[in-house]
Amino acid sequence: MRTCEKAAEVDPGYAQAWALMAAGYRSLRELGLETDDGMVAAERALALDPNLAEAHAVKAYILQMNGAMDEAIAEAEIAIKLDPESYEANRTAGRLNYQRHRFGDAARFYEKAVALMDSDVNSAMMLVSTYRALDDLVNMRRAAGVALKR
Repeated sequence: MRTCEKAAEVDPGYAQAWALMAAGYRSLRELGLETDDGMVAAERALALDPNLAEAHAVKAYILQMNGAMDEAIAEAEIAIKLDPESYEANRTAGRLNYQRHRFGDAARFYEKAVALMDSDVNSAMMLVSTYRALDDLVNMRRAAGVALKR
């Protein structure tokens, strides 16, 4: 958070710093800390660069946390359209589809996230659960192996 704040202080127009700051605030809120939910930073990132997929993805995550599922889905769709190779966009789309019980779509997005980030244990673990929901034991075991390795 301090690094993002410093980067935004040095260059207030650096949209990626604002998007990462939003993700940091979101994570702190998920951990139960009383803090900003990150929406202000996400909106700032989008005002600076409306085509930044990561900013749309973090906004989607925050909207979902706040119970605004329809808006979250719309933001996640924008993020994926802007950058189908974005780790954050794929991880967020996986989470939203999982929560909507659209397990086939969730698996596709989580697979992409796992492929994009070698250190992502969470998406690999979510794949285990997703494939279990799909009753796909082969892929469930494969995803468990990836998660264990990571």
